[in-house]
Amino acid sequence: MTLPLRSLAAALSLLLLLATVGCSTGLKLAYDNLERLALWEVDSEIDLDDAQKAAFRDEFRALHQWHRQTQLPLYAADLRALADAIDGNADLGAAIIAMLGKAEAHGKQLWERAQPGAERLLTRLGDAQVTAYDARQRTAIDEEAREHADDSLEDRRKLWLREWRNSLDRWIGKLNDRQRALLDAAWISEQPQLRTPAEHAAARLARHQRLIAGLATRSEPGLTDRLIAAADPRERARSDAAQARERVLLARLLDAADTRQRDRLKATVRELADDFERLSRRGASVASAAP
Repeated sequence: MTLPLRSLAAALSLLLLLATVGCSTGLKLAYDNLERLALWEVDSEIDLDDAQKAAFRDEFRALHQWHRQTQLPLYAADLRALADAIDGNADLGAAIIAMLGKAEAHGKQLWERAQPGAERLLTRLGDAQVTAYDARQRTAIDEEAREHADDSLEDRRKLWLREWRNSLDRWIGKLNDRQRALLDAAWISEQPQLRTPAEHAAARLARHQRLIAGLATRSEPGLTDRLIAAADPRERARSDAAQARERVLLARLLDAADTRQRDRLKATVRELADDFERLSRRGASVASAAP
């Protein structure tokens, strides 16, 4: 989903939390408490009234139950297939890229299921809530711009490398010499694609302005479709190109994995598949009342 709906629609994406959880215990705890966590995230950005909170809970519970019963078993099956491919000494880079394609398809199905509910929730927002949200986001954009205004190219290189290394370490452990060299070489080719902090802030502000303009028409049918259609095609092309570069680099990094790393990835993937299967068999969300 490409919409910048950090308020309501993004919170409806159950994968938002699943993608950031690093351990088995954390995954199960987060998934079972998604309703509370999602509403907390929404309410931190938009001050919902009691009726809106109740509507959010109703929409989210239905989506959560559908996701638990129908999607988690699919995730588990895909992960087991990946583990089997790793065990069979398949081309690891290609296997991971194929897995990402499946994840994208699942994400699209999730958004299609969530979209009507997201639209119903967005149409409930009052003018004062939208105005307050607008002001809050503009302040956040300004603060981020000031925080990173003096970031040097070296600062950005360190951040880029740290994000890649941290993400890979969770799945395959410490990088080997060949992988570190691949990352260093990739940074050189990535530099021309990077935005300056000012350009990044301007792009974020433009996305926010399109969202606010769309919300001004929230009383009319088809809000989320209009928000999608309003996306800047240049931004979409830039995002697609960045994703393509990331996948090429990821495939190269995983093709350079040693036996230790492949074994760790296989074990991690199977553990995650087990977690998804167990979660799919549990009852309704045990999330407690939202704040």
